Order: sequence, then structure tokens, then C-alpha cells
Amino acid sequence: MTTLTLESLGLTREEITERVVEKVAEQMLAEAEVVADEDDGKMRLTLSFAETLKRKVLERVNMAVDDVAAKNILPNVAAYVEGLCLQETNKWGEKVGKPLTFVEYLVSRAEHYLREEVSFEGKARSEDTYVSWRASGTRIAYLVHKHLQYSIQSAMEKALKDANSKIVGGIEEAVKIKLAEVAALLKVETKIGR
Repeated sequence: MTTLTLESLGLTREEITERVVEKVAEQMLAEAEVVADEDDGKMRLTLSFAETLKRKVLERVNMAVDDVAAKNILPNVAAYVEGLCLQETNKWGEKVGKPLTFVEYLVSRAEHYLREEVSFEGKARSEDTYVSWRASGTRIAYLVHKHLQYSIQSAMEKALKDANSKIVGGIEEAVKIKLAEVAALLKVETKIGR
């Protein structure tokens, strides 16, 4: 009887090792697949090694980018914004007015926005297309008025809904009591005649 060896099959130990490693790597790096669970028949997504590896690598890369941004970029941006100086220019590019830091500029724009005259619809003259635009107050007054109107309207609707439900419940109970009283007063007699 002859023994069967790798050499007799024409394969070397290195070729077998290479093929096994290649097959294992191929199976581990296969995409995720949906399989049916034998116990309950439900479909489940099984993540492959490649998908798990990809997620872990992406997670680590994101953490590294966030760390670099927190240490280097954000402090530099904050310093740049705090030190940024803006100055108004005329149509020829000549500087006019006093220079403002970015924060001072934002504060002045916010103050201007809130103190700007608006119509009863909350639109500034530059935003409204009607010729008959009239100022009815500042934007902050308009916003406070709208907020109060919304709050009062919501409270009134809730109170009305509660009152309606209580009235309906009371009427329903009164009708049941009256029907019971009427039913008690009625007597039905049946006579079999002759």
C-alpha cells in the first residue's frame, strides 16, 4: 500500500500554507451577510471581520482627528477670531470709522437687528416689498409680542379643551341620570286579552 503525501500530489508545504492563509483571509474579509437563525427563524445581520475592522479603524481615525483639532486647530481659531479686527471702508477701499473686533462687530449687529424698526408683520423696510410700509415698533418688541401671543393662545386653547371635556362629561352623566329616572317611572304592562 502506498502512502499518500503532499509531494505525491504535486504540492509543497509552502503552497498548502499559502492556500490555507488565502482562504482564511478571504473568508474573514468577506462582506456582511444576512442569515436565518435556526432557532427562531428570524433574519440576522452578521458582520464580517472586514466590517468590524473597518468600523474600528474609522472610530480610531475620528478620535485622532478630534484630538488634533482640540489641541491645535480650535485654540488657533479662537485666538484668530478674538484678534480679528474689522474696519468699514468706503467705495474706494479707504478705511472709515473705528476698527472693531469680531466680537464687538457681532454685538453691534445684534443690537442693530433687535432695535431695527419693523412693520406689524415683523419685516424691516428693506425686507418689505409694499410701498405703504409703516413702522410699528422695534424687532425685539415684535418678537416679545409674538412670544406672549403664542403663550397666551396655547394656554387658552388648553383651558378651553379642559373645560369642554369637563362639560361634556357632566352633560353625559346628567343625561344618564335622567334616562334612569324616566326608565324607573315608566311601567310597561302587557295584557293577554280575552
